Parts: sequence; structure tokens; C-alpha cells
Amino acid sequence: MSGQVEFKSQAGPIVFDHRKAAFLPGCETLLVADLHFEKGSYLQAIGGAPLPAYDTADTLERLVDLIAHYRPKHVAALGDSFHDIHAGDRISARNFEDTNAVVASVPRFTWILGNHDPDIPDGLHGDQEDHLECGDFLLTHLPTPAFSDRGVNVCGHLHPKVRIHTRRSKVSQPCYAVSRTRIILPSFGTFTGGLDVLHPAIAGELPGERAYFAVSEGRVVPIAG
Repeated sequence: MSGQVEFKSQAGPIVFDHRKAAFLPGCETLLVADLHFEKGSYLQAIGGAPLPAYDTADTLERLVDLIAHYRPKHVAALGDSFHDIHAGDRISARNFEDTNAVVASVPRFTWILGNHDPDIPDGLHGDQEDHLECGDFLLTHLPTPAFSDRGVNVCGHLHPKVRIHTRRSKVSQPCYAVSRTRIILPSFGTFTGGLDVLHPAIAGELPGERAYFAVSEGRVVPIAG
């Protein structure tokens, strides 16, 4: 087991990375889902949460590391990149500038719009789309039927987690949840939680045979469905 696993889907290969991002070699596209920028400041604003609002900076730093590793021609953020429609009012000038610097560091950057962020804050660079196609891969935020018989929908939104056994107990870890026609990415954001893959909201979106790839201690661990 290693830090990356190449999964051969019916639409082509996709690399699952232990840093909770995926890479499509065929179109040299790096995928991240559910960044939820400014969730920390949102929690502070609504209830005085004691958490320090460092999540945007940390999420950006991890994204920079992935871009340096894969050197993609395209980065696609699969929705809910911002935690709410007022995130642009709370984000610091430094984090705003750093976000635009990340966008400018790759030939193409696309914000796929999500249910938390039906629009992107004014002044941020990059394309905005409802969905994208990469060969037979359909990239969306919400689970969406693919366009072709060979198609695979890659989406976010559901923040999948799976229970894995250790020597002493069971622990819940972020995971890639996979079926023949759909791949659900784990959430990338620093302050994001998760939903168990056995929950009907996830299980119902994975028709047929399933497999899971847990992110655990710097590895991607295949787990039978």
C-alpha cells in the first residue's frame, strides 16, 4: 500500500492520493472536492466557536503541495469550495491573494459551483462551471448520471468516510467511494467532517458492486465493499 493508488475505471485511470485529492492522467487534471474555505470564520460568526479560523490558509497550503507534486494542466474544484455565500466578506486579504496566486499557478483552474457556493466571491480568478467533461469522466458537485455507457461521474458533496479495523479498535477515515459509474471524493477542506459510506445518502448513489479506498496514515488502503 502506498500514498497513491491508480484505479482503472471504465472511463479510464484515476489516481487516488492519500492527501484526499484525485488526478486524471488522461487530461492532466487535479481534482479536489469540498474545500469549504472560511468554515472556521463562519463557526466563529454564528456561535463564537473557540476554533482558530486557520482552515483556509491550511487548505490552500495543502493544495499548493499537490500542485507542485502533480504539475497539472488543469485544477478542478468540485463544488462547496466556499462554506457559504458570505465567505468572501470574511476571508482575509492575505488568503484572498493567496487563492488567486494558486489559481494563477496552473494553466487552467475551474470552480465547479456547489450547494454551499452557488457563486464565487467577486474578484477571484478562474472559470466557473456547473459541470465539466474529461473524456468519459463527468465532473460535478452533486451525484449526477454520466452521459455515456462508458461514463463515470466524479463528484463530491457527501464527504464519505469508512470504518477500518486496527489492532485495538475500529476507526473512521475519509475515503474514496467507488462503483462502476460513480466515484465520490473525500472532502479536502481542513474543517470538514464526513458521512459513513453505509448511510443511505451515500449507499444509494453507488449502484451495484462497491469498493472503498480509505485514507489512513499517509496511505491509500483498498477496502472491499
